[in-house]
Amino acid sequence: MTDSVVTAETLERLNLEFFELCEQRHNTGADEYGPLKFLDVNLPEFIYEELADFANYARFLFIRVRLLEEIANERGIDLSASFTGEVREGDEVPPSAPSFIPQSEIPTFLPDKKK
Repeated sequence: MTDSVVTAETLERLNLEFFELCEQRHNTGADEYGPLKFLDVNLPEFIYEELADFANYARFLFIRVRLLEEIANERGIDLSASFTGEVREGDEVPPSAPSFIPQSEIPTFLPDKKK
C-alpha cells in the first residue's frame, strides 16, 4: 500500500474504530453477564476457546477470500494488483470486466432454502 492511500489519519480512524468496537463488546458482556463476571470464569480455558473460535473464523475468511479471488480471476480481474487498483505491466484486464463481484455470487456453502 502506498502512503498516498493509507495516511496517518486513516490509521488513526481505523484504530479508533477498533477500540470503540472493543469497548462496545465489553459493555455488552458486562450488561449481559455482570461487570465482574470475568473474575468468576476460568480465564485461560475461556481464552483457549476464544482462540479456537478465532482460528476457525480466520480459516473461514481465508476460504471466502480465496473463492472471491478465483471468481475474480475467472472474470479476468487480477486481485493481486496493488491496493490502488493499478494494472501491472503485462496484465491485460478486459474492458468489459466488472469492477466488483456481488455478494450474492460469493458462495456461502449454506443449503438452499426450500420455497
